[in-house]
Amino acid sequence: MPDDSRGQLQFDVERYVRLSKKVDISDLDLSQAARYPISDEEVRALTYMTDIESHTIVYLRAILNTCAVEDPQTTAFLSCWAYEEFFHGHTLRQFLNAVGVPISATRIAEVQKATSFLEWLKELGSSVLCRFSSHFHAAYLTYGAISELSTLEGYGVLARKTQNPVLAEIVRRLAKDERRHFSFYYNKARLQLRSRNAQRLTSFIIRNFWLPVGGGVKPDSEVDWILSFILVILKASTSPAESTQPSPSFPDSTGLIACRAAAKKHCCK
Repeated sequence: MPDDSRGQLQFDVERYVRLSKKVDISDLDLSQAARYPISDEEVRALTYMTDIESHTIVYLRAILNTCAVEDPQTTAFLSCWAYEEFFHGHTLRQFLNAVGVPISATRIAEVQKATSFLEWLKELGSSVLCRFSSHFHAAYLTYGAISELSTLEGYGVLARKTQNPVLAEIVRRLAKDERRHFSFYYNKARLQLRSRNAQRLTSFIIRNFWLPVGGGVKPDSEVDWILSFILVILKASTSPAESTQPSPSFPDSTGLIACRAAAKKHCCK
């Protein structure tokens, strides 16, 4: 665990900004992707991931309406984060096109139109909450860390499962970016969560409003399916103790553990 006793961020934002770039797959021959197997489940998962990665610009709009932008480290990170995430969606779309699964040029707008009213309400609530509490930043960062870790794990599952070496290499490269994104959110959240009031607010928000990545954007049936797809592969490598013990990294992860356990029970009978 990093030592944050002096209130120093254990993440080099300046270095991250300096080295930030779009994911590079120029050395991969996408024309070869169709020569290898790609399952219907993988196509479905990749379509889901493409939609969510491409939706990042909408997430950014919501964040820019909160007090999170008052922190210079966060704004510097978000500027590069949005750029990198956009190219994650772009890269996945390139792969899908290469294997004969065309994605509409207007897909981003179509996904945005299908976003639930609850998602809009959450955006509004976040903006309003910032006016009354300086601790919302901690909640946002914690939420972001959970989302990035979930995405990172999802890409890892795909890399291990697929028999398509081109896809495996692509998602491994995307996972490297997600690992850096998680590192920022996690380490920044640790600092913001030193306040007991920040812990209470974050616990309340995560307990009551946390949704899996894509929740509120994709239909509930698709969110349930992607959880099942990921967790069924993780089942063999996860001990029973890991599914019941809360993580010490955040103020309260009981709800997340319960959600994960419920998903495993639903999909891994």
